[in-house]
Amino acid sequence: MWDLLSRKPAKPREPVIAAATFVIGIGVMAIEITASRLLAPYFGASMFVWTSLIVTVLVALSVGYFLGGRLAAKDAGLDVVGFLCFGAALCLMFGTLIIPSFSSAISGLLIRLSSASIALFLGSLLVTMIVFAAPVFLMALAGPILLKAWSALGDVGAMSGRYFAVSTIGSVIGTVAPTLILVPTIGSRGTVYVIAGMFMLLGVALASGWRKTSLALLFMLAVVPPALPAHAPRDVVLERESPYQLIRVANAEEGKRYLIFNEGTGIQSVYVPDRGRTGFYFDYLGIVPFLRPRPDGVRHKALIVGLAGGTAAVRYSSFLPPGETVDLTGVELDPAVIDAAKRWFDLDSTGVKVVNADGRVFLKNGAGTYDSILVDAYSTQLYIPPHLATKEFYALAKEHLVPGGVLAMNVNAPSDDSRLLRGLVNTAASVFGHVVYVPVADTWNYLVLASDEPFDLDAVARRVPEGFSDIREGLLVARTAKYDPGAEVFTDDRAPVEFLTDSMIIEQAFAR
Repeated sequence: MWDLLSRKPAKPREPVIAAATFVIGIGVMAIEITASRLLAPYFGASMFVWTSLIVTVLVALSVGYFLGGRLAAKDAGLDVVGFLCFGAALCLMFGTLIIPSFSSAISGLLIRLSSASIALFLGSLLVTMIVFAAPVFLMALAGPILLKAWSALGDVGAMSGRYFAVSTIGSVIGTVAPTLILVPTIGSRGTVYVIAGMFMLLGVALASGWRKTSLALLFMLAVVPPALPAHAPRDVVLERESPYQLIRVANAEEGKRYLIFNEGTGIQSVYVPDRGRTGFYFDYLGIVPFLRPRPDGVRHKALIVGLAGGTAAVRYSSFLPPGETVDLTGVELDPAVIDAAKRWFDLDSTGVKVVNADGRVFLKNGAGTYDSILVDAYSTQLYIPPHLATKEFYALAKEHLVPGGVLAMNVNAPSDDSRLLRGLVNTAASVFGHVVYVPVADTWNYLVLASDEPFDLDAVARRVPEGFSDIREGLLVARTAKYDPGAEVFTDDRAPVEFLTDSMIIEQAFAR
């Protein structure tokens, strides 16, 4: 069998070796980058998922390099490299097809674990080891064979330098191309098939004789699965990948429309045709302008960090009397989300000034002053971006508030005892003199309010329109937070937001 695969070839030319080295260099990093996007809909994109992915890649590379050295010692030639690349391509394509069902099954089993970090790490690790370890391992096997082929062309030191240089340039391309071009353009599934097709073509090119014919026939058969369309659920009217997340827009009951990121565990925006109640925490945002009423003729200015589909902008002014308006600026990091909001959520009609930027960077670069700043930014699905939850961020936001201005923040937490909620309100209290948090009825949401002037929530409750008794009741039972120097404060150096979010989700699931 070995003789069948490893007929000792003639001395290969440098361009052929360089091309093979370059393509494999692209492949390893491209797989790692794209794999994170394939896993995100099932396990999120936290540090736990990235850790399991990096561990898988490093282990597969280590074992592959070791065994590849043995193949190189047996004079394996470029034919073998071609077969390894073709095998890696088939593994990639098969793995991509089974990821949805396999990941759903694994995550369903591990949801019973009481530790969020263990569940996410083990779940993503199992999937990555089964789906992505094999193609990376096969590519690593080819590495020592190629290095030996390079060394046959001249001085070992000089040729090994060329090998690593060409391979690293390929890795740079494999990192940049999926992130900036392929995934946003053709999606993560399509990106994997492009990578697999590249490996297959390399395998055909490196083969010779009947092997080239055989691989060419296999290549033609392998293009069928990628040609099959990926069907979204019937209610999904838009499914698009951006450099930041998988974006879905789904139709719901009574003409509503939802904006959903990645695995869909959180609703990012809700479109209501008549701008009535959303049924989510967004409705509570209508109280924010009442916290610091402006004199007649003076327009209220507000900044929304995390604009998403624009629901916060719609609800922000929903309780104001007719004719009273606000100047709204909305900051959204993902341009694909802005496009979706304009097309499916009627964003242009809100009158909000849209800025495509990171919220903290926008404030850092000088964004003017506001009567209120609303922070409703979530990374990928349920994670508050850590850099928007620290003492340093709150201090920066305070600099952009008028005297007595209000910082409002939407926080997901199952109860007052949540370590995430306690950490956030204590962090806010370390910067602002007055902090309260309002529970949103029948949800995991709390509206955290911070200012250097006290709040008169009784007066605000009296201004809440009829039909919103739940909001009125929430204001009357709002909790007050006092700064505790001995308690947890999130800083730019340490803000375990992802860990705390994962923990509370799994703990609640296990408690059932």
